[in-house]
Amino acid sequence: MAATLLAEASWHALMAHGPARALELARQAVLLAGDADGDVAVIVRARLGDALQWNGLTPEAQSEWVAAAELPASADPHVLCTQVDAALRAGRLADARERAYASAARARAADNHFSLRDALTFQAISEIHLGLLREARASSLEIEVAAGAFPSGERLEAIGVRAWVEALLGDLDACERYFAAADALSDVLGVTSSGGMAAGLVALSVGRYDDAVREFDAKRAGGAPVAAAVALRPFLDGLVEACVRSGRRDRAEALAAEVYEPSCATMQPRFVALAHRMRGLATDDLGAFETALEQHRSWGNGFEEGRTRLVYGEALRRARRRADARDQLAVAARGFAAAGARVWERRAKDELRAAGARLPRPTSGAALTPQEERVARLVADGLTNKEIAARLVVSTKTVEGHLRNIFEKLGLTSRTQVARAVER
Repeated sequence: MAATLLAEASWHALMAHGPARALELARQAVLLAGDADGDVAVIVRARLGDALQWNGLTPEAQSEWVAAAELPASADPHVLCTQVDAALRAGRLADARERAYASAARARAADNHFSLRDALTFQAISEIHLGLLREARASSLEIEVAAGAFPSGERLEAIGVRAWVEALLGDLDACERYFAAADALSDVLGVTSSGGMAAGLVALSVGRYDDAVREFDAKRAGGAPVAAAVALRPFLDGLVEACVRSGRRDRAEALAAEVYEPSCATMQPRFVALAHRMRGLATDDLGAFETALEQHRSWGNGFEEGRTRLVYGEALRRARRRADARDQLAVAARGFAAAGARVWERRAKDELRAAGARLPRPTSGAALTPQEERVARLVADGLTNKEIAARLVVSTKTVEGHLRNIFEKLGLTSRTQVARAVER
């Protein structure tokens, strides 16, 4: 039907002419559809929701997405995926996940490769938003397996989802393999790799903050900050954290302020929690972290709650509230462990030691102080002295002093030997 074609064209209008033209087409599609129901209504309402969101009309977009998700529709895989998308954007995460599994089954039965790709992608994204990272890994593996039937551009998208999941889980070796595969496929397609969210998350998790800023900026590619904050793949919170850690606090504060109201206007705990986390990071407002944790209770994503508690604990330690810091960091470490996020769990435990907690330490052959052990672990992660200083909020000379002590106590002469000793 002409109305559905016009509605689907709104995305292309966004790319070519901007959000205002996209919204104009989406509204024309609704008028053209008239009293049509079923599949036509699902598509035009979902696309109108998208166009409203692109124009910053979040409450109106929410209403359209909810309507699209609740309308009766056929078993057509494309329409089912449209409803999954609408439910996911509306914040109905558990419902979206359930629908995604059903849509994938229907797409397989219909031998519809493109709808299968969409269903599996939404399946993985819903699980990421729910903090079910191990389940998301299994879903992303299905995408990777199915990608053999996709054109090259679609395979590149599948690699991106897989890398995103592995970055959250902290499997750095797997991430490197997927980054290399993406670069190779980009060469085949004749496109320039613009960096990605996964690369930014990897850099952020191991303390390479300048790299993280560069990767997140490449992913954003000059787009509006709100588009990176309120989306199916939000990453602005990572950029804000990387800016703070790399000495770009003014920029972090500006970004956090720009997206605060639009994020809160969604009334979705996942976006409101991140808005307050960004505010806390950028301004050292401890109350913002508490507000974020209130939203996390409604969201239910243990991994993202762990990230909020981690940066809150770091802020509390800097404020010399070490006992309170330990409380937050201990919960963060447990949340990361439950999600299977190894790198983030280790980072939380390192912060716990720095806050005075007594945790079991790897046998290193000598008694390192908690701060020396922390420096040794960051050396093992490949960080430079400057990057370690930024992570620990100390001077480069202090890091050099710790490193000299580490060499002396362990009887070592190189950073590579330190890395091996730490990993034993």
